[in-house]
Amino acid sequence: MDWTLLISPLVSALVAVFGAYQAVKRTADERERKYADSIARLETKLDMLSDRVEKHNQVVERTYKLETEVENLYHRYDELHGDFKDIKIGGTE
Repeated sequence: MDWTLLISPLVSALVAVFGAYQAVKRTADERERKYADSIARLETKLDMLSDRVEKHNQVVERTYKLETEVENLYHRYDELHGDFKDIKIGGTE
């Protein structure tokens, strides 16, 4: 058996495998960079959205507090208005 006949196809196969490996590795590296960039953009957008949600929640909390204070003022007004009517009625009798 002549070994020289086997060496040429083996070298060709090794070169082909190495070339395929390099192509797959390069593609994987490019995808990894692309995904890393996408993840970075998504994290930035998520942070911005979190800030907006926090601001919204603060507005909701302040609005609830204002509504409660207004309700208390209405109750106090009704009490004072009733007391004023009692004084007015009591003073004219």
